[in-house]
Amino acid sequence: MSHIRYEVTFTGDAETYRPIWRKNMLLMLLTAGIALPWALVGRLRYFYQHTYVAGANLDYHVNPWKMFAGNLVATVILNAIYYGISLTGPYRLMGVAAMQLLTAAMLPIGLHGYLEFQLQHTSWRGQRLKLAATPVDAIKAMGLPTLLYIVGGVTAVWAVIAGMGGQRALSYVLGGFAALALCIALPWVYVQFKRYQHRHAVLGNWPNAQATDLPRGEAWGVTLVTALLAFLALLAIVLPLTWGLSELVGLDWSAVARMKQAEHNAESIRLALVWVPGVLLLIVAMMALPYPYLSVQLQNRLWSGTAHEHIRFESAVPVAALLKLTARNWSLIACTLGWYYPKAAITEARLRMQSVSVWIKPEVLIENPSEPQPAPGGASPDQQGTQLQARHVGLVMPGPTEPTPQR
Repeated sequence: MSHIRYEVTFTGDAETYRPIWRKNMLLMLLTAGIALPWALVGRLRYFYQHTYVAGANLDYHVNPWKMFAGNLVATVILNAIYYGISLTGPYRLMGVAAMQLLTAAMLPIGLHGYLEFQLQHTSWRGQRLKLAATPVDAIKAMGLPTLLYIVGGVTAVWAVIAGMGGQRALSYVLGGFAALALCIALPWVYVQFKRYQHRHAVLGNWPNAQATDLPRGEAWGVTLVTALLAFLALLAIVLPLTWGLSELVGLDWSAVARMKQAEHNAESIRLALVWVPGVLLLIVAMMALPYPYLSVQLQNRLWSGTAHEHIRFESAVPVAALLKLTARNWSLIACTLGWYYPKAAITEARLRMQSVSVWIKPEVLIENPSEPQPAPGGASPDQQGTQLQARHVGLVMPGPTEPTPQR
């Protein structure tokens, strides 16, 4: 039988999401970040449960307590290691540097574990997703960009050390190289990560059977354009404003060098007054253009290259419209100190999700889901399971919030 085309539908809105966002922000502030697992799970569950594919919504099944326990164990172990390093006296800086390098080198394995965890807690019509790959596959896919990321980070530290030692020219050369290396490495890691995800993700027993994913030449093209956009944003926006703020508060290389002394409270305050706004400005600048360009290019190319005998995808997000939307959203987020974020998240999610179509064979939808989906209207699981079954065999017409199939 031929496939039937379904438009992905997103039913979220700012009015229902804002209370969740407010609660998450309040929890994060009151617990100093300890409630991060609950905030993440609440956000993802909202967006998943308001995304419909062929009449059934996605769902997210993570238990925040398990995520909290995992984070707690990792935090205790890392702090114990760093405490042990602090007891090594004159070798403590070398120990910290070695630990940072080891952590960066483990990035592919960490991303593999993150993706595996996210997929196995995501479902559609009762079918859980999974990752058909090993950490070795992740190292093969993301090893080279991770190496460039490490080189960029080490060079950035070297640039700071040179500046504190009075070698200004060398510091600026190293800083420029580090910025360029990181601008290439970070989108390269992301591109390889998304290629890895689409190549190895499995829904039930359906792997991606597409012959090829994003060709290497196209992947490099997207990476380099994103790197150029990020580098230009860094040169034209972030660095000039950060430099001006440094002049305003009196922060220079000699002040940074004095931080090695026992008493450096004034220098620390100056550094914080420059560092915190600089980081926030960097995030806004990257999220306004480079990241949206990268993500929409990958979404259109990778989702359109994801297919199986029973199900295939097509993504056609309008690039110009998305870039215009994200630039406006992040400008408003910056102007409102974050208050506009719920509206921005909803409008971007709706544009992205409703630009995706799914082609499904009819016999797939006749099979009953093994788990009832959460009922948006408050129906019990048994009632909703009956409604879904009737809907799938054509006894009940889909409601207005669900996609209409098109042949």
